[in-house]
Amino acid sequence: MSRASINWGVLGAAEIAREHTIPAILAAENSRAYALASRRGVPEERVEHFGSEIGYGDYDKLLADPLVDAVYLPLPNDLHAEWTIKAAHAGKHVLCEKPAALNAGQTAEAIAACAATGVLYMEAMMYQFHAQHARVRELVAAGAIGDLRGVQVNFTFNLEKSLSDFRHGTLETGGGSLYDLGCYCVHVIRSLLGEPDRVATVARFAGPNDAEMSAAAVLGYDNGAKAGFDCGMDAVARHVYEVYGTDGTIRVPKAFVPQVDGDGPIEIVDAEGHTTTEHVTSFQYPNGVAHFADCVLRTRAPDYTPENVLANMRVLDACIESVTTSRIVELEKH
Repeated sequence: MSRASINWGVLGAAEIAREHTIPAILAAENSRAYALASRRGVPEERVEHFGSEIGYGDYDKLLADPLVDAVYLPLPNDLHAEWTIKAAHAGKHVLCEKPAALNAGQTAEAIAACAATGVLYMEAMMYQFHAQHARVRELVAAGAIGDLRGVQVNFTFNLEKSLSDFRHGTLETGGGSLYDLGCYCVHVIRSLLGEPDRVATVARFAGPNDAEMSAAAVLGYDNGAKAGFDCGMDAVARHVYEVYGTDGTIRVPKAFVPQVDGDGPIEIVDAEGHTTTEHVTSFQYPNGVAHFADCVLRTRAPDYTPENVLANMRVLDACIESVTTSRIVELEKH
């Protein structure tokens, strides 16, 4: 494209879109908040409030609009693959809210549809666009904590009383903490340790839909590295990860949830227990939106590739399989 910005269409007015992604589109210089669609209709005042130029009461009508270059999909999890494929067939580039789909098979189908129609695809795993995570990887590569031994991740918040939220649905419909939060935990572990060889997971089910409210997993590596995470919708807010090695620890206490001031502290603890804190200021949602828009404008692949998205889903599949079978699940090599 020879233009300086792309026109975004947003399918659905979910909370994540209202609070984070639409404001990010408005903030990104290479993005234009063009259209918003909701099946319940989009009142003119809502379109104006979110800075869009046009509102649709039907997703298909938005996809048929020739002025829409790319769509953001914040729909319920069980609709992600379906509408990614529909958007691809309409010739729209796709930024799909995580998780990409309900399993690796659906994810592969969605990615294949985008590849076949020549549109770009990226899962909206936006935390990774905060610069603190690149800094953590730099520190590890530089030997700041010696030889890397493992990663621990904690990501919880309390949604136990909000029974109407779709995340209280069954695993079959994309509900539960593994889909909502575990995908982040898996991603950060993979970004530091690579692909695990086996997974063991346990979970707590509760509520009228017997939803998976919380889970804990151990990821094993043939090279001896170890990782673990817990995620949940039934506990106090925690979003932290810790990377440990032979000579120290790196702790990221504000790992996933965007901070208004962009603050991303990194705590480096040496073998004697002395702590040094670095602060990295970055804004993950505007960065992620601007990155995807730049990829569209320059016709280049996103840094978070479809292959990486699919690999993340394979591990999440293994976690869910382990929960449902009460067994350790071995991952196939790809």
